[in-house]
Amino acid sequence: MAAISEVNDPYSFDIQLNTEKEDRDWRRKNDGDEIQRVDVVDDLCVGLLLQARIDRIVHGHETENESPATLVVFGFRFHGLDDRRRFKQATVTILFQDEKKRTRADPEVIALWPNGDFTLGEPTKIDVEDTKGGEIGADVTGGTVVQGGGHVTRMWERKQSFKKTDRSTLTGSIILDTSIREFGPNNAVRLTINENTTTTSGLVTDFRAAVLLKRKNDADIFLGTVKIKAKAHFAYNAIRGLRDITAFRPKDDPVKFKPGEQYLRPATLSGFLEAKLAEHVDAKNLNSTHLDSLAGVLGTTVLTTSL
Repeated sequence: MAAISEVNDPYSFDIQLNTEKEDRDWRRKNDGDEIQRVDVVDDLCVGLLLQARIDRIVHGHETENESPATLVVFGFRFHGLDDRRRFKQATVTILFQDEKKRTRADPEVIALWPNGDFTLGEPTKIDVEDTKGGEIGADVTGGTVVQGGGHVTRMWERKQSFKKTDRSTLTGSIILDTSIREFGPNNAVRLTINENTTTTSGLVTDFRAAVLLKRKNDADIFLGTVKIKAKAHFAYNAIRGLRDITAFRPKDDPVKFKPGEQYLRPATLSGFLEAKLAEHVDAKNLNSTHLDSLAGVLGTTVLTTSL
């Protein structure tokens, strides 16, 4: 596959995660009319594991006797074999649609965590030296031997040193996916994760995102589709570079959400992480107030809001 070089990485090129042919059909499917499939994306190749799952679903209402609403907590995992094979960047897009594709019946995304720009860990200070140059022209006269019509050109340079920071980031936004429709309420969220390129730290390995939806009624099934694009760094024997992990993988089936069927993933992580996930949620008062307590980075990474 053709190489795509990056400015700061001489070993950069794109491939798919699944090095087998696409007709291998490696994807997560619904079991017939399966409702609320909780394992959404699962890819493993050459020492890189990428997963998306559902950790909690609460169907209810924004407030008692008001609009129906649903809270969904998604979990993500980006595990590299070691620092020689690590994830550098990932973009997650989650789209919500009415099962029958009636555009005016789509759920509306009304809240998200993370919503905004967050720094993962401590920023890294970098010393930068910037050089600016130009030309100075001068007429030469007064007995001096002159060539080319009496005009010489001399170069000048000015150097300026300053400091900047590099950081690992997690950024979330509520969006309208205009490939589905170009009008109406927001129907999707986008999450972007980047490593600290200076320290080559790789992505945060585990985190949760919480999405709050406003629904039209308590009867209609709706769909959730998770798309992940990821890039990873390889430095193993003769294989080096930046690779597009998921560009050509088959699409996973969308998840079918059915109002009324609640879900909480059984505990698999450290106690305090599962305690956060299982915190009481008032299904009759679903709002953005406690989204951050249900979601977050799953580990020891420091998370701060970037101003």
